[in-house]
Amino acid sequence: MSAVFESFLDSISSCTGFDRVAMAVAQQATVPVSVRMNPLRNKEPNAVFGDLFAHQVPWCSAGCYLSKRPQFTLDPHLHAGTYYVQEASSMFINQAVQQVLGNRKGLRALDLCASPGGKSTLLASLPHFKLVVANELIASRVSVLQENITKWGSSHVVVTNNDAADFSRLGPFFDFVLVDAPCSGSGLFRKDPSALNEWSTDAVSFCAQRQRRILSDTASLLDEDGILVYSTCSFSKAENEDNLDFLVSLGFESVRLELDPSWQVVESFSDKHMASGYRFYPDKISGEGFFCGVFRKVKPEMFSDMSAAVRLSKTLNPADFALWLNKDHDPYLFEKDGDLFAIDESNAADLFCLRSLLRVKKSGVRMGRLIRGELIPDHELALSTLVSENLQLVKLDRENAVRYLRRDELQSSITGGGWFLVQYEDVNLGWLKISQGRIKNNYPMNWRILMKP
Repeated sequence: MSAVFESFLDSISSCTGFDRVAMAVAQQATVPVSVRMNPLRNKEPNAVFGDLFAHQVPWCSAGCYLSKRPQFTLDPHLHAGTYYVQEASSMFINQAVQQVLGNRKGLRALDLCASPGGKSTLLASLPHFKLVVANELIASRVSVLQENITKWGSSHVVVTNNDAADFSRLGPFFDFVLVDAPCSGSGLFRKDPSALNEWSTDAVSFCAQRQRRILSDTASLLDEDGILVYSTCSFSKAENEDNLDFLVSLGFESVRLELDPSWQVVESFSDKHMASGYRFYPDKISGEGFFCGVFRKVKPEMFSDMSAAVRLSKTLNPADFALWLNKDHDPYLFEKDGDLFAIDESNAADLFCLRSLLRVKKSGVRMGRLIRGELIPDHELALSTLVSENLQLVKLDRENAVRYLRRDELQSSITGGGWFLVQYEDVNLGWLKISQGRIKNNYPMNWRILMKP
């Protein structure tokens, strides 16, 4: 055991539920493999993973454990958004939302530190939220967030690239905010041993100060009774319980959750205000280190709803694009610089408010580009819930599906002409076009699989 790891264990020795010997043993254990299924794809885990499906994640009905790690990169279902590979402990956000929000619907949610998108796609799958804003400050991390949101297929997600302070322009716009704060990462040492080399008490102190700045900037985004969930993948008290006390000082009250004893999640309390936090230790649960606390805003903000003053520009008529759109959807359509976008009608005013005040990187679903009045369909439309079920289809077996995702030549006879939706086991992978007998693969070049089968 390294001196750095020993120093780390010393630093968390007073934390509730800590067991030094058990933690040291768990550090050497195999990392559990877990995924979260996408309800939009309507696939059961045993149908996708077969004998690899082990059992459900206890605090998240869509989560499941696999008995071993498959070659995810070569699985077409991953690229179709049938599931998201996500660490099981972090899926506890699902439990927090379900318990605190109950049957409330029509809410706006913000995932403030969203990349790579695991928690944003989780929020997008829950019935409580009509709008989910997935924000990422670091520009280099936005592209992977956009990719994962696109693959998930939800039409009510907006991706932004802003500092937490920028959102203050909106006032108390959101009903729910998730702050999965940048942290020292000690909860992931088993998963990423190299992260241990970056750990120090100074790094913990730096992270705690940065977290408090983010939380300070976030406080004004929620009105009275709004819900904030704070989480980290750290074990350190300075980044966890101490910040729960800080949230109380910002006008929040702690919300306790009900825990099933079989989960072995450890409830802890902050020193000053006895705010509840939830610790996930890898020696107790099947997952990595994680911490979260849930809060309700008790101090109202004196701002009006900015989106109420937004005047919508003239919308395009969805009937003109009936060929491409699922008849069960009637989205708000708008054009910008030749590109056609669609978002749920109920979110149109909110979107234009966001676009006027923030750097918006993804506005609902990019349907495609209008060229001389004809729609050239975008990959986002193929993977979204908006796409029509009555388009021409090309159904591929696994070998050809991987070839399509690699942009290799397909070994499949396809007849006809025009645009085709490419499917694998009844889920969409993207587009191809046949013109004069030639097949053009329209899978995004920068998303193609590079790994050899």
